[in-house]
Amino acid sequence: MGVTFVMLKPDAIKRQIGYDIMQYFFSSGIKIECLDVQTATEEKIRLHYTEVIQKYGEDFAKKMLDMFEGKTVVPIVLSGGDNVILDVRHIVGATEPAKAESGTIRGDLGLGDCYAISVPEGRVVRNLIHASDSIEAVRHEISVWLPKYKIAD
Repeated sequence: MGVTFVMLKPDAIKRQIGYDIMQYFFSSGIKIECLDVQTATEEKIRLHYTEVIQKYGEDFAKKMLDMFEGKTVVPIVLSGGDNVILDVRHIVGATEPAKAESGTIRGDLGLGDCYAISVPEGRVVRNLIHASDSIEAVRHEISVWLPKYKIAD
């Protein structure tokens, strides 16, 4: 049994679709291990997105802070089979909702946002949910958002 990390982003919370999003996981047999409701802080956003900020710079950091800082997020540890990280990323869908397949969270609920719209507007894509892409990311992101949760080795 493996675990992964997801986080409902402020756009999902604002639209009050957290329950709808979670149904995608539940219908696939994926379960909640731990969850919290938090207000995103600059420190946590910078820690969570350290690698991406290093890659894209302080302008990207500002966009992330604009999207998250002071807003409600829901960090969640999910459990499932040995491939839960990949399974969850498949359920979540492509980063750009406009390119996400039907039947995925972003494809069905994402309102079609894309880089062609977000970049000229000076913001990041609104895509409802973050999903870890590796066990290293899972461990790091849990340590940032849910530090009391311990992953079994």
